[in-house]
Amino acid sequence: MDPLAIAITVVAGVAMGAINNLAGGAGVLGLMAFEYACGLPLAQANPSMRVAALCVGLFAFLGYRRNGLRAPLRMWLASAWAIPGAPLGSWLALQLPDWCFWGYLTTVLALLLRQQTRKVAADASTKAYPPWAGPLGCFLAGVHMGYAQVGVGLLSTLVLTASFGRDLLAVNMAKSTLVVLTGVASAASFASEDAIAWPPALALATGTAIGSYHASRWAMAKGSTAVRKVVVGVTSMMVVYTAVKLALTLAT
Repeated sequence: MDPLAIAITVVAGVAMGAINNLAGGAGVLGLMAFEYACGLPLAQANPSMRVAALCVGLFAFLGYRRNGLRAPLRMWLASAWAIPGAPLGSWLALQLPDWCFWGYLTTVLALLLRQQTRKVAADASTKAYPPWAGPLGCFLAGVHMGYAQVGVGLLSTLVLTASFGRDLLAVNMAKSTLVVLTGVASAASFASEDAIAWPPALALATGTAIGSYHASRWAMAKGSTAVRKVVVGVTSMMVVYTAVKLALTLAT
C-alpha cells in the first residue's frame, strides 16, 4: 500500500471508531477510504470492514471497563442471539449486487434517523416489550453486521433498548458486546472466502481501535444526552451519502 493511502485509512479509522462507539453509521468513512484511497471495489471493501468493526467493539468494551462500567452476564447472553445472523449476512454480501447494498443501507439509516428524532413519550422508559423482541432484534442486528455493517451501532442501539431501556450508556456497553461477538463471526466468514483485503483492513482497524477506546471516556464524561446528539448528526450525514451512492450505482 502507498504510505499516503495508509495514513488516510488510519485517520478515517480514528474518526470511524470514535463515532461508531458513540453512535454508529460512520462505517461509511471506512468505505470511502477503501474506495478512494485504496482503490478497493465494494466487493472487497465491504468484507474488509469487519476487522475494524471488531476493533470498535473490543476497544469500546475495554474503554467502558476502564471507566468502571461492567457488562453483566445478561448482556453477553442477549448479544449471543446475534451470532447466527452474522454468517447469513456475510453470505448475502457475497451474493447480492451493489445497488442492493446501497439501497438497503439508505433505507435502514433513514428509518433509524426517524426513530432517533421522534419525540419520546413520558412512559417510554417503562414500556414493556414481548419476550421475543430482544432475541429477534439481536439476530437481525447480526444479519445486518454480516451484510452491511455500516449502521450496526445504530441498529444495535435500537434493538437493545428492548432489554436495557433508553439509558444510552448501558445500551452502548451492551452494543460493544454484540459488536465483538458478531464481528468475530462475520470476519471469520469473510476470511474463509478470502474476501478480506488485509493491509487496508488492518490499517483501518488500527485507527478504529484508537478512536473507539478514547470515545468511551468521552461518553462516560458527557452522558446520554450528548451521545444522542452525535447519533442524530452522524445518521443524517450518512443517509445523504448512501442515497447519493445508490443513485450513482443505479445510473451506471
